[in-house]
Amino acid sequence: MFSAFVLWGQTDTAPVPNGAGSATLKGKVTVPAKKPFSAVKDYGSGPAFKVLPPDPPLAAVWVGSGQPAADPAKTEVRRVEQKGFQFRPSLLVVQTGTPVIFPNEDPLYHSVFSYSPIKRLDLGRFRQGEEPPSVVMDQPGAIQLFCEVHEHMRGTILVVETPWFAVTDPEGNFEIAGIPPGKHPVKIWLSPKETLEREVEIQAGEVLEADWRKTP
Repeated sequence: MFSAFVLWGQTDTAPVPNGAGSATLKGKVTVPAKKPFSAVKDYGSGPAFKVLPPDPPLAAVWVGSGQPAADPAKTEVRRVEQKGFQFRPSLLVVQTGTPVIFPNEDPLYHSVFSYSPIKRLDLGRFRQGEEPPSVVMDQPGAIQLFCEVHEHMRGTILVVETPWFAVTDPEGNFEIAGIPPGKHPVKIWLSPKETLEREVEIQAGEVLEADWRKTP
């Protein structure tokens, strides 16, 4: 039997064994403040050409490190869509070895590129319905995504060396199941400039609750 968790409309973990010997970490962290949406120009008439608001600010939490990379041939391909002239999801967390595709769901050309040291990308321009080849995320770290055609578009992929991770909901809630008992380092990604570190000791079968909200 396997377990995965769903937060903010997506499944954001690889399947991990779930049984009497595993544990769950759940809690709350501070998410970045939501900025007012200042619409850039729309790209044509009709709803399909309207620039929609980006996803709300979210945080990410992961437990442990140094786990073997996933096998790309056996791992679910994850998606980062260009939709409403935004990257969606705006924040994706994957285990090392995970393939990611970037389908265009808008009626105009998009591109996907990144200058991030761990994974330089330049997929060129592609139209609606086109799907460039998947990209295997083989190094841990943060990848900042951009669109050369629409300069306002931003996205982030976090590549982590563990299958135990979560993207929060907009209120900062998270839950991670299937964690083996023991002491584990925890990282909390709040923004490209801020990552917090914690440690937990968790028992078999335990549901450990943590409040890691920043003090005002």
